[in-house]
Amino acid sequence: MPKVFQPTKESVEPSPVEEFTPKISEAREIKTLLEWVAPARPYRKKDRSYYTTIAVLVILLILIAILIREFLLIGVLLSLAFVSYVLAFVPPNDIGYKISTQGITIGDHFYFWHELESFWFKVKEGQAVLFVQTRLRFPGQLMLVLKIDQEIVKKEVAKFLPFHEIPRETIMDRWSESLQKHFPLEKTHF
Repeated sequence: MPKVFQPTKESVEPSPVEEFTPKISEAREIKTLLEWVAPARPYRKKDRSYYTTIAVLVILLILIAILIREFLLIGVLLSLAFVSYVLAFVPPNDIGYKISTQGITIGDHFYFWHELESFWFKVKEGQAVLFVQTRLRFPGQLMLVLKIDQEIVKKEVAKFLPFHEIPRETIMDRWSESLQKHFPLEKTHF
């Protein structure tokens, strides 16, 4: 006949729970690595030809919308024209950017490193910009306008995220760049 295991008194009693107290050496120190102030978005003052081209395109599209009796489209076109005018005319405010051991701070918004995927650099409107891909639905990418050396930023951010030269372009990216190249909204000055 097989023997039945009967627990002894010592094995039934739970062992005392030890409280976890982190040691100072185990806790990761929160430290600001880089900090600077720059515009909230890349900005370059547009010349008169930009506004004229936008106005002509919007008027042409409104006339087409009137012919096909799409009056809601007229409202959408006017609102898009207004937004593009405001973004081109009004310079952005300066905000603070901070890179720390915990994550990235842009103005009042903070993003932990585990919420971010990778980073790369690109020039927009004549300014160097750090792009950071996120794992969030919104925002999908962070744009940090650089006022400090790009190599210093690359060295610090590479400690936490992988660096990509420039991510693969989507069909939409190639299409929009082709439109900008063949139908510029403002004259290029050489």
